[in-house]
Amino acid sequence: MTRQNLLFILLVSVAAGLVLFLPVPPETGAKVLPALALTVFTVGLWATGGLPEYYTSLIFFVLALVFAIAPADVVFSGFRSSAFWLIAGGVVIGMAANRTGLGRFLAHAFVSRLNKSYPQLISGIVFGAVILAFLIPAAIARIIILMPIAFGLADQLGFEKGSKGRTGMVLAVTFGSFFVPLTILPANLPNVVLAGVADGLYDIKITYGLYLLMNFPITGALKGIILVALICFFFGEKIPHPGSKGDAAPRLSTEGLRLAIIVGLTLTVWATDFIHGIAPGWVAIVTAIICLAPGLGVIGPSDFRKDTSFQTLFFVAAVLAVGNVAATSGAGALIADALLTLTHFAPGNTVYAYGVFSGISIVICLFATLPGTIAVLAPFAGEVAEASGLPLVTVLMMLVNGFSTVFFPYQSAPLLIGIRMGGVSIADGMRLTLPLALIAVAVLLPMNFLWWQWLGFLN
Repeated sequence: MTRQNLLFILLVSVAAGLVLFLPVPPETGAKVLPALALTVFTVGLWATGGLPEYYTSLIFFVLALVFAIAPADVVFSGFRSSAFWLIAGGVVIGMAANRTGLGRFLAHAFVSRLNKSYPQLISGIVFGAVILAFLIPAAIARIIILMPIAFGLADQLGFEKGSKGRTGMVLAVTFGSFFVPLTILPANLPNVVLAGVADGLYDIKITYGLYLLMNFPITGALKGIILVALICFFFGEKIPHPGSKGDAAPRLSTEGLRLAIIVGLTLTVWATDFIHGIAPGWVAIVTAIICLAPGLGVIGPSDFRKDTSFQTLFFVAAVLAVGNVAATSGAGALIADALLTLTHFAPGNTVYAYGVFSGISIVICLFATLPGTIAVLAPFAGEVAEASGLPLVTVLMMLVNGFSTVFFPYQSAPLLIGIRMGGVSIADGMRLTLPLALIAVAVLLPMNFLWWQWLGFLN
């Protein structure tokens, strides 16, 4: 453990300890300040990276139970959430896609065909990353699959290491795998956490179709087009050997074809959840069970011993539980009262409510993990909805505006991992994150407001 990590742990622990001595109204419950201190401690360590996320999550469970900050069913409520099982199913699907080669086959099909010009090349990479998001619900897994393909294609096209064109390809893989999929419900961790918190706190089922309809056209597709334009503007250069296809296309195995059929059926069920009402998590776990069935041969027990993705499940369960602990203890209501007093939400002032709550979410994301921001703010959504007169689902969806507006690469683990894998600098990453975030705030958020208004979610 580095000195920096020790310093972060010390500072977060001191901050959490000071919370216990905050002045509060006499009628405040005995569990409010301990719950608030535990929230500060947990989210603080997630934000600073003082400890691995799964380790911090385990500490959260232990402290919450030992000091009886909340009942056991509340502390472990994350494990009962559909979002938890969506991630669990996604881990298995991702492992199966890697093992059978289906992910690499699809990625190569898109990336290697669009290479006649640099804009076409970058468009193909981003488009391939988005298509892969419907198959593999994990940004890091998509980056791991796509990055070697991009490297091989860059070598074949004549882009030297360190060249602008190669850097742009790396950033297209990284950013394309992260930003647009934030608007596809099962594709990224924050999306799933939001759906789980909405279900756990408010019994609101955010369906696959609703999430896609509200967020994909503006925050997803339009941002993807802007991303391609920015990469071409900052890193575009003439392709030395246009038309080269890189490595030979991988052949799809029988298991890969079988998995493609299974995932295709899964996507169909996800996309039609507005008809049958089955939560995406239960669909994902059924798909995982089918993938694990001995007769299908898609994935075997030995694959679990080689994969560490299941550490993420503890993190997901803890993120979902933090909001429930804050809500049941009264800590959420205490902060919500202070928030509402400062912001003065009122019925009829829709533009103000949309802008302020989205802005608060964006600011919190600078200091907490993206899923952690959801855990902090989601418990207040009910009060904000009541004060502003907006539908609760609309207020919850404003959190998407926050966690999809990333100013610095450090805010997202997939962005950092992609940048490191690609051998480019953080400064190159910031050449995209900063203008993309500024365009999102100045252009996309107002356009998204008009889109939601047209759909009837802001009336």
